[in-house]
Amino acid sequence: MSISQALSASFTKVHDRKYAISKRYHFELNVNVLIVITALYLVTTANISFFAQVLNIYPFDTNTGFILSLVGLLFGLLWLILQLLCYRSTAKAVLITMVLVAAVCGYFTDAYGTIFDRNMLINSLQTDQAEAMDLMAPSFVIRVVLLGIIPVFIISKIRLKRFSWQRAILQKTATLVASIALIALCLIPFGDQYASFFRQHKEVRYYSNPITPIYSVVKLGTDYIAERQRPDTLILHAADAKRSAAVNSTAKPKLMVFVVGETVRADHIGLNGYRRNTTPLLAKQADIYSFKNVTACGTSTAYSVPCMFSYANQSDYDVDTAAYNENVLDTLNKQGVKVIWRDNNSSSKGVADRVVFEDYKTPDKNPNCDSECRDIGMLDGFDKMIKSDSSQKDTLVILHQMGNHGPAYYKRYPKTFEKFQPVCMTNELSKCDAQSVINGYDNAIGYTDYFLNNVIETLKPY
Repeated sequence: MSISQALSASFTKVHDRKYAISKRYHFELNVNVLIVITALYLVTTANISFFAQVLNIYPFDTNTGFILSLVGLLFGLLWLILQLLCYRSTAKAVLITMVLVAAVCGYFTDAYGTIFDRNMLINSLQTDQAEAMDLMAPSFVIRVVLLGIIPVFIISKIRLKRFSWQRAILQKTATLVASIALIALCLIPFGDQYASFFRQHKEVRYYSNPITPIYSVVKLGTDYIAERQRPDTLILHAADAKRSAAVNSTAKPKLMVFVVGETVRADHIGLNGYRRNTTPLLAKQADIYSFKNVTACGTSTAYSVPCMFSYANQSDYDVDTAAYNENVLDTLNKQGVKVIWRDNNSSSKGVADRVVFEDYKTPDKNPNCDSECRDIGMLDGFDKMIKSDSSQKDTLVILHQMGNHGPAYYKRYPKTFEKFQPVCMTNELSKCDAQSVINGYDNAIGYTDYFLNNVIETLKPY
């Protein structure tokens, strides 16, 4: 045997050995079969909250057929979506993304009831590191590893079978038709019930995972493109606004403090008749008024705060255009009012972009920080702040609280304010009984009472 033949034989043996090892640890699978398996996996592991919401409305014992058809419908929709997105060159990337998204979003939906609609995605993107760390827990890591990382590893090791383009097209067409037929088979027998379900319980569909998160990402992307095409100049409002009377140079300037709260329910405020006296200090103050019939524009800071200061009514407010419209603070600023925004939350969400903004989330500015920086620190240097302008303008101070920011309610107040016990001492609220969660929440309102009382006392000399 020649040297070249020996080398060739040696290389052949090495290649055969590598192929044997590869074949042992990388099994082949038809991409269409992998799509079906992944769709079934997502239905069963990522939609616990979705089916829990459905069962709260439609008990299984009296709606067995409808519930089973809904399972089939969700599977059919996922099957159809994955078929449209997955081809041999893109299948692994798409399936891995879907599994990871479902694992992460499924955790937050099951643990906190979070719905990953467009507004929640915006809020998530604008959440700072400290707030994000509040949401991290051992159970989060465990779930993502078990339901995300391990399945992703398995998918990455699967080799997809190769077919001729004619056979691939035939299989793709057949699976698309089959998924559409399944969707129709699930919808048609229960048409009236589905019509009622989609009309009266729209919010339940937002629990579907990962359909809702993926749709929201696409919507956010298309909205971003639309925003890039909008004019750079602000849309003016109240352009004809004028001060009601000439400012007397000898008159005492006006001072107002406006506190923007966080996640406080009217039915947990002692002043409103709540069974617990969560506002004992405010109750002792004179001339306190509580407006009970008030609601926020939405359930996220990114949505509600710009709405609060916009010129739009709640029904007309559009979060997509809020950043391109002047708000109330802009008008006051143009009229010569000194506007100062002090923030101990995640930011002003664009509202204070054109006025004085001061960040109190860190000890660099806030002198009252322990496990986190406290709202009371925003009152530090109040005299200096008010008197810093030599012209002594009318002044509006906005204090944006951390308040009752969840889910780690037990972190929102110093231990000396732990009046109601026992308290849920974790950010995983599902691990606690309802009363311990409420106790922590009410304690946080007690600290807000202390903060607001201090605001009033600070203002009294003025």
